[in-house]
This record gives sequence, structure tokens and C-alpha cells, in this order.
Amino acid sequence: MGEQDMKCSSFRPEVIPVKKIISLLISIPLSCLCCLSAFAETNELVVRSRPMLHTLVEIKAWGTGAEQAIEEAFAEMERVNSLLNNYDPQSEVSAINRHAGDGPVRIGEETMEALALAVKYGEITGGALDITIGPLLRLWGFGKDDVGLDGDEPDSASLAQARALVDYHALELSRRRTWMGTARRTARLARQGMWVDVGSFSKGYVADRAVALLKTRRIKNALVIAGGTVCALGAKPDGSPWQVGVQHPRDPGRLLTAVALKDCSISTSGDYENFYLKNGKRRAHIIDPRTGLPVSHVQSVSVIAHDGATSDLLDTPLFVLGPEKGMEVVRGLTGIEVLMIAEGGQAVYTEGWPQKHIAY
Repeated sequence: MGEQDMKCSSFRPEVIPVKKIISLLISIPLSCLCCLSAFAETNELVVRSRPMLHTLVEIKAWGTGAEQAIEEAFAEMERVNSLLNNYDPQSEVSAINRHAGDGPVRIGEETMEALALAVKYGEITGGALDITIGPLLRLWGFGKDDVGLDGDEPDSASLAQARALVDYHALELSRRRTWMGTARRTARLARQGMWVDVGSFSKGYVADRAVALLKTRRIKNALVIAGGTVCALGAKPDGSPWQVGVQHPRDPGRLLTAVALKDCSISTSGDYENFYLKNGKRRAHIIDPRTGLPVSHVQSVSVIAHDGATSDLLDTPLFVLGPEKGMEVVRGLTGIEVLMIAEGGQAVYTEGWPQKHIAY
């Protein structure tokens, strides 16, 4: 299967002739050979994993100090996730949900930035992304370890009641300066019973924080894998781009395709990730906030963007919109490539999608 690089940045590895390397080694004092040995060790790939974000997060990196940098990246991810995780009662987002219909809640810069981005992409996608989707997720039996419904599916009255609580416009974000010059950031849900769920974007946002931390530690080459979102920085130790596979939505043992990534991210949402069967129908966790119903016309959506937050913020609403309307939204954006698998297995992708061979 042929592969092409995702052109997020130019990539041309430098090749030094063998004779030149030998002559350089001969001219180096013997006392410095230990330095060369230490430098060579930095090209070894360091791989670490940790349970987080309701998945197993893995970071691969190489370069001087890679192991320590990876540990610090994990710590940063845990810190930011502790602010956003709506299943953690101590998080800032949980505080917003708990005080829905009451006064504003003080939040930090990361929470403000993440929620503002989500609201922005709610506007861009015409409401197909709505992070106040919580009441509908719970109505359909999601947001818990054992997904599914104990009884019948929701009736029209229950749907209408839950939909009345889903409206990202009712998430009020405020940022202002106090008289002392310090920033005061607050968030408020306008109606009691509203619920922010960060599942549609938190993995991408938190993974970006890991990449940013690695950069501050002068790590130029790394791969951060957070469930359906993968952020690629630089290249592998041999100079080739990172290779990322896209899972087949109906056959867990197969890949649809694989793409080569450098300095960009890919996120995938699918109806195979979190679903149950009810009366012979597949009910997945991706719900259209406009109708209140689980989406059934798409199997998976993969988005490549320059950062994980953007790719993660787009895969869910494009799944909701489907091939025709989804691609219309993508045409209004820059630097975004998309692969969609429709209900019957039809592959639809943007012109710049890096791998045209899709093995459905």
C-alpha cells in the first residue's frame, strides 16, 4: 500500500556521505568520543504509556532528555485534564455543571480557552457541535461505564425536554480585568439541568498541551497518542514521518488506511467506539444536538489538522453533518483534510487527503 506524507510542513532529511562522516570522526579528539556516544543514545525512541482521558495515552519521543520530558508531558496532561474532566467532581467543568442556573463559576485560562474553542466550532459547524450535549447523552444511556438503556428508547416528550437543555449559546463565558489588574475568568450555564460534556474535544486539547510541553523541553520529535487523537511532532529516529493507521469501522482487525504525518494531528470518531444495540439498531454515542437522535448515516470520520484540538473539535460535528453538508463546511476552512466513511461503506475524502487507497 503506497503512502504519502501529510504536507503540514516541508520535510527533507539531510543525507551526509559516509566518507565525510569517517573524516569527521578521525579529526575528533579521543576525549570527545564519549560525547559522541552520549549523543547517539539520544536517537533511541523512548515509549511510555499511562491510563488517562478514559483511554491509554502513549507518548513516543527521542532526543536529549526525552524520558524526563515525557514524564513532564504526562504531568501536564493530567493537570489540564483535572480541570476539564466533567466526570471528576473536583474539575472546573464539573463546577460549571453543578452550578447550572446559578451564578458564574471562576475558571482558569486553560478551561476558558478550551470552552471558547468549542463554542467557536459550534458556530463554524452550525450547531452540529454542541458541548452542552450532556442531557441527551444521558437520556440515550451514555456517560456511564455500562452504556445502554434499561427500558424503551426515549419518547418525543423526553427528547423535547432534554433538547431544551442543549444550547451552547447558553454557556456564558466572561473574561475581564479586576481593579488590581488580574484576570478574572468565569463560566455559567444559564439553565438548571444543563450539562457540559468535553468528550468531543478534550483529548485533542490535552494532547496539544503535551506537545507544547515537549517543545519547551527542546524535544523536536514525538508522537502523542490519546485515543482517537494522535499528534505528530517532527519525525521518527530514522528521519521518516510518523505512520498512523485509521481503523476499519466494521472490522477491528483491519485498517482502512495509514497516513504519514509530520507536525500535524489526526482525530477519528466512529460509531464503533462507544455503542450498543437496541431493537436491532446500532446506537452510537454521537448524537445530533439539533434532533436529539443518535447519528446513523456515517460510520467514521477522520480529520487531519495542524493541531489536536482542531482535529478533535471537527471530527464529531462532521460525523453529525454527514458527507454532503460536512464537506461543505470543510471547504470553508484552511489546512483541513477529511476522510469520511458513509453508512454503506462509501469513502468520501478531500482532495488533499494524503492516502487515496482506502481498503474498506
